[in-house]
Amino acid sequence: MAKFSVDTKLFRELGELLVGRDSTAMVELVKNAYDADARRVRVHGDRLNQADGSIVVEDDGTGMTVDAFQKGFLTIAGRTKTDGQNRSKLFSRRFTGEKGVGRLAAHKLASDLQVTSHCWDGSPFDPIEGLHSKKGVSAHIDWDAIEALETLDKIEGTNAVELRPISGARMAGTRLSLKRPRRSWAAKDFDAFFRDVATLVPAEPLTEPLTTNVVPSPLLFARPNIRDTSSTDPGFRIEYSGDFKDRATDVPAVSESAYFVIEIDCDPQRGTVNIAVEPTKAAKRNPKFVGAEGWRGEMPIPKSEDAVQFTARIFEKEGDPWSRAFAGVRVYLEGFRIPPYGDPNDDWLELDAEYRSRGRGEQGRLRRFSNWQPPDGDEGEGLVIKGNQHYFGAVFLTRNGSAKLQMLVNREGFLPGPSWNFVSDVVRWAIGVQVRQRRIASADIVQHRKVDAKHRRAVVARADEGVAPVAFHARELHQQAVSIVKEMRSLTAAGNSRAAAERLDVLEQVVAEADQISSGDVSEAVMFRVLASVGLEQAAFVHEILGLGLTAETVAAGLERIAESMPDGTEKRQLRALMADARELRDRLRRNGIYLSEMTGVDGRKRRSRLKLRDRFDPVAAFYRVAAERRKVAIVNDIPPSLVSPPIFPAEAAALFSNLLSNAVKFAGSPGTVRATGSATDDEIIVRIENSGARVDVKSGERWFEPFRSTTAEVDPTLGQGMGLGLTVSRSLMDEYGGAVQFVLPSQGFATAVELRWPRR
Repeated sequence: MAKFSVDTKLFRELGELLVGRDSTAMVELVKNAYDADARRVRVHGDRLNQADGSIVVEDDGTGMTVDAFQKGFLTIAGRTKTDGQNRSKLFSRRFTGEKGVGRLAAHKLASDLQVTSHCWDGSPFDPIEGLHSKKGVSAHIDWDAIEALETLDKIEGTNAVELRPISGARMAGTRLSLKRPRRSWAAKDFDAFFRDVATLVPAEPLTEPLTTNVVPSPLLFARPNIRDTSSTDPGFRIEYSGDFKDRATDVPAVSESAYFVIEIDCDPQRGTVNIAVEPTKAAKRNPKFVGAEGWRGEMPIPKSEDAVQFTARIFEKEGDPWSRAFAGVRVYLEGFRIPPYGDPNDDWLELDAEYRSRGRGEQGRLRRFSNWQPPDGDEGEGLVIKGNQHYFGAVFLTRNGSAKLQMLVNREGFLPGPSWNFVSDVVRWAIGVQVRQRRIASADIVQHRKVDAKHRRAVVARADEGVAPVAFHARELHQQAVSIVKEMRSLTAAGNSRAAAERLDVLEQVVAEADQISSGDVSEAVMFRVLASVGLEQAAFVHEILGLGLTAETVAAGLERIAESMPDGTEKRQLRALMADARELRDRLRRNGIYLSEMTGVDGRKRRSRLKLRDRFDPVAAFYRVAAERRKVAIVNDIPPSLVSPPIFPAEAAALFSNLLSNAVKFAGSPGTVRATGSATDDEIIVRIENSGARVDVKSGERWFEPFRSTTAEVDPTLGQGMGLGLTVSRSLMDEYGGAVQFVLPSQGFATAVELRWPRR
């Protein structure tokens, strides 16, 4: 009798070769935990750079029995997730997988798999303890042993697959232990892995209600519809430990630093797509966008079976782009990311293509849905379009609302077709509206701006929040040049050569000024790259400093022992003086080492957290205290012990305090005082650093935030000479969080004050 025979190579084809990335394989294992109603899943790595390394994926879900493992795990393309309601038992979660091949992701990661699973006994769910179990399954799969056989029917009777029941009262859950990794993990492999898993689930700014520091009131929804589950679902958390813990990526994307917010609510059953575009408070603080307006639209969905239900939230940023790990618009299905959408080299919305072409197709895109009415625009809107790196967002799909979409077998992307085109077209249309609103705001300023250089410099001086003065000025000049060229074309076509020649003279002035700005901008960029390179070397230098401190301590201890063995006299006194000098050197090196560790150490740049600002100010003050005492300047830390920052990197706090404190000590006079204070309102966290001595006019203080503005001529061993970049860097650091740094009126008894203001989150 004829029958099918399956070669064991199938596992390699479906596992190691079908799944392209380690992160995709890990996602499938994590999603299995979600489908099993787990509240928590832990991913642990141990010695992954060695041949005996391992990966453990452990959850507190409903687990499996022997029968469930046989049908669900050992049956290729099994139907356990397609039978019935396609939902989990406890929290009614819509299953994230259906094809039954996700479990073969374990084959991609390692050669050996050990499974221990304790099955939920059906007793009531305990929110504290979890789920109880009385029986389960223990299984072992040796993929190499399986592949050594010719066909799958020859596995029986070997030790390639081992299965046995287990019993005993304990908590339910599943533990997957993957041993003998397919390859040794190098540093670049960890980096690539965490670039992917950092966005495995959507970042908080994309899912939580927008704060009043972003927009005054909610747009279309407080929270987007992310998952199809029951109201009793306690949520799902992913934890990393072992080799993965120190490399876990924190979310740097901060909604307060965005300039526009886009929200989309597409509901085919309702028959409409709602779109909202709104400028943020950060945009309103920028003179260029002070007149920016929002837009709302409710458009009918074309009568077609291609429409897909989804929600989306997207942030657009001015100036510096979002970090590479988070930039782009990603797509999530039941709360889990679907690659490659949003990858650094993926342009599924054609934003990078439009940016390179200067938006020649932008107006055409807004005519894609002929019965939708976008806001009025002009031909210059393509000039303000931005690429993917300036967008940070997510499109949220659910199984129920996106049933028309078919996922590729390798779990990376959807099959091209009318339904997927509908999703991308709607999202791109909404971004097109945002581009148009941005153009309207900037065009309004251009229309009312005089051409003379004096006025341009005044505008640049007011460009204080979110845009570097040089970049702001350069864009101004570019827009003016484009406007003049259009005028010249019109005048030439009308035969008015004299007027065209006059405009040409103005254009030459604009180009000359642009050349001057460009030269300065290039110089600034080169200097920042040089400083970044020095910073990388300084990380190694910290270890040298700390090592020298230990050496100084050893020398001091040796001198003390020698001195103790000598009779009293001149030589003993001299040795004691040398010992005191060595200990002073030790203390200075230790202070420098602690300070530099704050600035350049891995811990200072690894994870954002809420920091006690008083405690972060102290090591910086200790570093500058010797120089301050030499100048007879007292440093007073009056920041309240309870004042906590928003989530920021420790290195950023150290850099901010260092830049402001060094300036304050330099100009405090002798004798003088520098004082740090802090406070909090319902909306902001505020730190003020004041100094006696030299006074800065608050009205003209903005010029000191321009690069290379410095009046320091002296060179101090601790304070340095000053390159005029401290305030520029400080503003850039604050812009990342939608905050502000500026000169303000000082308190009584002080001459100058600078304030740091973070939005409270």
